[in-house]
Amino acid sequence: MWIVPPGEDTASYWLKLGIALFNGGQYEEASKAFDRSIELDPKDTETWNNRGIALSILKRNKEAIQSFEKATSIDPRNAEAWYNRGMVLCSQEQYEDAVDSLEKALEIDPQSAIVWHNKGVALKHLGRDTEARLAFACAGRLGTS
Repeated sequence: MWIVPPGEDTASYWLKLGIALFNGGQYEEASKAFDRSIELDPKDTETWNNRGIALSILKRNKEAIQSFEKATSIDPRNAEAWYNRGMVLCSQEQYEDAVDSLEKALEIDPQSAIVWHNKGVALKHLGRDTEARLAFACAGRLGTS
């Protein structure tokens, strides 16, 4: 475990440490830092989302999805957490649920080309080619932003 500077055992400290560890490729340690941040502030959706991302990289997909679901239960307008949930579901070939999550992300942020694109990918896997083409067209109109 880490030595924490005096007065720094705060959710913010652990979130920042988790992000730094994540950026350094230390995903297991990052998830532990996010866990501590959540212990101190269980309503911080950014931490829940970051924890989910780290866990998904570690292939702990069930826990990752639970983290994204916790983030969206706290803040149903967290488009990033909806998107991330959708991407993990896609990686598990749960395309119907993935489309549902991606649609929720688009309700919040309809200008996200990456979400439109990945919704198209999920729809394509479901054999819903017409809807997939429409999603890809939306992504193309929005560009790579």
